[in-house]
Amino acid sequence: MAAPVHRGLSCLSRALGWWSRQPVLVTQSAAIVPVRTKARFTPPTYEPKYRTEKEFLEHARKAGLVIPPETLERPIHIACTAGIFDAYIPPEGDARISSLAKEGLKQRAERLKKNVASRLSIQKIKEYDANFKTKDFPEKAKDIFIEAHLCLNNSDHDRLHTLVTEHCFTDMVWDLKYKTVRWSFVESLEPAQVVQVRCSSLMKQSNMYGQVTVRMHTRQTLAIYDRFGRLMYGQEDVPKDVLEYVVFEKHLTNPYGSWRVHGKIVPSWAPPKQPILKTVMIPGPKLNPGEDYEEVQGEAHKPQLA
Repeated sequence: MAAPVHRGLSCLSRALGWWSRQPVLVTQSAAIVPVRTKARFTPPTYEPKYRTEKEFLEHARKAGLVIPPETLERPIHIACTAGIFDAYIPPEGDARISSLAKEGLKQRAERLKKNVASRLSIQKIKEYDANFKTKDFPEKAKDIFIEAHLCLNNSDHDRLHTLVTEHCFTDMVWDLKYKTVRWSFVESLEPAQVVQVRCSSLMKQSNMYGQVTVRMHTRQTLAIYDRFGRLMYGQEDVPKDVLEYVVFEKHLTNPYGSWRVHGKIVPSWAPPKQPILKTVMIPGPKLNPGEDYEEVQGEAHKPQLA
C-alpha cells in the first residue's frame, strides 16, 4: 500500500512543479484606488504698477517714449444740413419803411447787423471757393432753379439730385406720384439779388457749409394733373407773378461740392395758395343682382308717357 501512495505523491509534485513554471494571469480588481497627482500651477496675482492710464502715460513721456494718439472718431460724410441756419425774414410787403419812422429805424439797424454777418460769411466762403461773387451768383442761381423745376416735368430724379439737396428733394417730389406736372418759366420781372449769406459748421469746425438766400421775382406757369388727367392745381395757360426767397447751399469742405437748392422761405404775410381740387367718386344707384349700370341709367332717361 505504501508504494502506490508514494508514487501518487511524486506525480502530484511533478505536476505542481510544471505549473509553477507557467506565467500566472493576475486580474485587476474593480476597486478604484485614488492616486495623488502633482499640484496644479496657479499663476500669481498681477498687480499693475500704474493704477491709472494717466500715470502710465506720464511715466512713458518721462522715459522718452512716443505713444501715438488713438483716434476713435469715424469719418461721417453729410451731404447737406437739416435746415436753414438763419432764415431771412423779409419785410412785410417786401417794401422799405421810411427811415424817419420808429419801425424804419429799427428795420435799418437790423439790416446793418445782417449785412455785417453776411460780409463775414462771404469772406469765409471765399476761403474755400475763390470764384464766389455775389454779383455773378444770382444768374447762376436762377439757372439752377429753372433746371431743377423742369426736371419735375419729365420726372428726371437723377438729374434733380444734382440740383437740389437731399433736404429739398423730399419736399419737391412729395405726393407727386401718379401725377403730371407742367411748369414753365416765362420771364424775370426783377433781376435776382442776394439778400443774405450765412456760413456755419456741422459736427466739427472743419466741416463747413455755406447758404445763400436769393430773392427772385419771376413770372411762371404751373399746372398739376391727377392720374385721371383732371386739373388739380393752377392753370397751364395763365402765367402768375411769383415772389420767392430761395436758399442755396454748398458743402464747402467737399472739393467736388456744388451749389444746390436747399429750400424756400415763405413769409408770414404771403397770400394763401390756391386750394387743390381733388377728384371724388359720386355714388351711383343701387343695383340688383344681374343688373348693369348702363341699363339703369338708360331707363332713367326714358320719357314718361301721359
